[in-house]
Amino acid sequence: MITLLRLGRPGMLMGFLCEGTLIFGVLYALAAATAAVVPGFIGGDPMPMVATASVFFLAILISIRTKATTEHLSKLREFTIFAIFCWFVALFTYLAARIIGGSPGRMASLLMLEAAIALPVVAIGWRWTSERLHVFSARKEKLLILGIGETAREACRTIVKNHGSEYSMVGFASENQDSIGDVIAMGRRVQTDYAGLDGLTRGKVDRILVALDEKRGKLPIESLMQLRLAGLEIDDATTFFERAAGKISVESLLPSWIIFSGGFKVSRGKAVMKRLTDVVFSTMLLAFSAPIMLLTAILVKLDGGPVLYSQERMGTGGRNFKIYKFRSMVPDAESGSGPTWAATNDPRVTLIGRFIRATRIDELPQLFNIFVGEMSFIGPRPERPHFVSKLAAQIPYYNLRLGIRPGLTGWAQVRYRYGSTIEENKEKLKYDLFYIKNASFFLDLWIALQTIRVVLSGYGAR
Repeated sequence: MITLLRLGRPGMLMGFLCEGTLIFGVLYALAAATAAVVPGFIGGDPMPMVATASVFFLAILISIRTKATTEHLSKLREFTIFAIFCWFVALFTYLAARIIGGSPGRMASLLMLEAAIALPVVAIGWRWTSERLHVFSARKEKLLILGIGETAREACRTIVKNHGSEYSMVGFASENQDSIGDVIAMGRRVQTDYAGLDGLTRGKVDRILVALDEKRGKLPIESLMQLRLAGLEIDDATTFFERAAGKISVESLLPSWIIFSGGFKVSRGKAVMKRLTDVVFSTMLLAFSAPIMLLTAILVKLDGGPVLYSQERMGTGGRNFKIYKFRSMVPDAESGSGPTWAATNDPRVTLIGRFIRATRIDELPQLFNIFVGEMSFIGPRPERPHFVSKLAAQIPYYNLRLGIRPGLTGWAQVRYRYGSTIEENKEKLKYDLFYIKNASFFLDLWIALQTIRVVLSGYGAR
């Protein structure tokens, strides 16, 4: 949970608190109005039912809306997904009430149907009003980046694009005085050299981000110490990216940071609980999805060729295993090209394959991989040995992904698009490293909620 809170902003957390209060108020008003129209219909105190429903709907809204995980969703799609979730919950509650029966069941069913209509409208109105009136806008921290290399440029791009409400970019500090005035990234310029750091005061700059590509012999230690004592916050790029962007920058990552920082370890108790969860839920989902898999198998078979497609992937500790999917491409799709990543609008994908890829139905046979222990529900996606050797040779720390059991979905899958180039896989590794360092039950639960949103939005499917 601490990991999730670190990714949130104070204004965002206050916004969610207000939204929770608003949702509770709407649901309570609906319950009271229903009781007034149909006397005696509630049959008891509506407070537990309203409180439970409020927490549930707020959790849905948070999982869909949090900016840290919805950068690719438009406002329209965001609220469309929220409305779909509301109607799905209402339908499920209605069916459950018909089976269980009784006054509480009927009340819950009616309340959920009313909420499915009211809450999306109220949420849209609240967001529109609060964003235009800047209800939760906080004072921006003035941030100066120390360095002008690629790490500094990436930090600037991340801050300006995704964290503009938190930080005001002052510019850069360069070792070379001749660089002063040069535009480095996103229109931001070099404001000072290292000698000029001593003249900085709190107010001019609130935080300095050390984003040097090479720190050894380059870091102005004395100046930074004096600025720290003067009250300025000093961050290194690796820690900043982890906290603010939910990823670990491999460009600025030092082996000593991995060795001495917290995380990167899973206790035996956590491992046993995660494995038990995998077994229980894979069994349940295999039973639940059996009709879907049977229908998919028939459709794929009618399309010609085998139903299942197996592929060798690299798992924990570099051990290879076979992953199974419903075939979504033409038979022998790689017979002429050899191992290749899927591309957008890949011509090898069949008509049925395009649908099952978009809905992730093609991944359902991997529930068997989870059941036998070759995979987990949450973890870095397993890659093919051919690509592992290729990526490990070009991307530092890539083999750290092999330290834990691979997953059906993961932090990189809900935060980033499909990776089909070296650079895209390097970016996905940053999210995988964040997960490996911060893995917990709450982070797994968060990823599971985000995966539902990703599947509904069709994001990243190829």
